[in-house]
Amino acid sequence: MRRRAWLVWLSRGVVALWIGAYLASQVGPAAPVEATEVAESAARVQPRPLEPPRRPPEPREAKTAKPAAPPEPSAEPEPTPEPGPKPARLGAAEVEEGDRILAGGGDFPVLSCTYEDFPSFDHYARAMAALGARFVVVRQRRIVAAIDPASGRFEEARVDAGFSPRARDYTGEPALAPLARAARERFGGGAVVMMLVPRTIDAGLFGGISRALAGRGEAHQAYREIRGRYQRAPGGGVRLRVDRGTRLDGSEVEMDLLFELAGLADRSA
Repeated sequence: MRRRAWLVWLSRGVVALWIGAYLASQVGPAAPVEATEVAESAARVQPRPLEPPRRPPEPREAKTAKPAAPPEPSAEPEPTPEPGPKPARLGAAEVEEGDRILAGGGDFPVLSCTYEDFPSFDHYARAMAALGARFVVVRQRRIVAAIDPASGRFEEARVDAGFSPRARDYTGEPALAPLARAARERFGGGAVVMMLVPRTIDAGLFGGISRALAGRGEAHQAYREIRGRYQRAPGGGVRLRVDRGTRLDGSEVEMDLLFELAGLADRSA
């Protein structure tokens, strides 16, 4: 009798171990990496609503039965030059200052930016990926996986200190809704899709903005938010156009700063 009871408990233990191993295989590998957390004050990228599909025009009777020409392949239009400031110089001094700011934690104001100057989110994402950015899944501030937005495939998140802790938050982005849903289904509630950018990009931006404010007799600690727009640079690349900032007391200050990101990405490489 005791032997039979022992065999029953042994078989139950084997089944429990098998179930646990199966569930662990569905969650995916952990991320044994150095930089497994993102800062609480992550940068925000404002979502742009998806445009409703256009209704095709009603077919008309053609006088001559000519075959329709195949559609031209869609290409990203060359950006129209916008009047404004010349790109600010971002050298080693600005990058070093920005790196100190990043190392100091969350005293730099939140960056709230849009990508409205790009034709679509896909164009913007591919331009940022060309600079070394990558998409990851974050849950409770921990990076749990990398994700390929083109295929939707989850990969092991091998992320090192070469990336900025200020991940780009895309909460509410319609174009990423399917990926965000898949991330929650696989990694649990609270999982979100974010973008990591090379550390030198944020270091250069933070240092450049800080020095621009210092030239006006202000410190970046006096601001809680900096707002701007990502733009496609002529000939390729990405720019950040800083439009305004919000001080801690709620007052807004117009800014007119322009930063090239390609040179900062080259420093990272």
